[in-house]
Amino acid sequence: MSTPQSALLDWNLSRVTRVAVSVVAVFLAFRLTDEFLPGLGMAIILAIVIDIPWWLHTRYVVQSKGE
Repeated sequence: MSTPQSALLDWNLSRVTRVAVSVVAVFLAFRLTDEFLPGLGMAIILAIVIDIPWWLHTRYVVQSKGE
């Protein structure tokens, strides 16, 4: 199997969460704004805000179990 194929098939919980957050952020940005640049800015801001709980969970819960 080539490297790009193995990278596409190597899906873990973190990658699935990042993709889901991105999809939700872009969907909400399109619903809330009418133009491209404000929509892009809104998508970035929403992705950051939506991703914070997952980042905190990974940082404090998952890493503390590994120690």
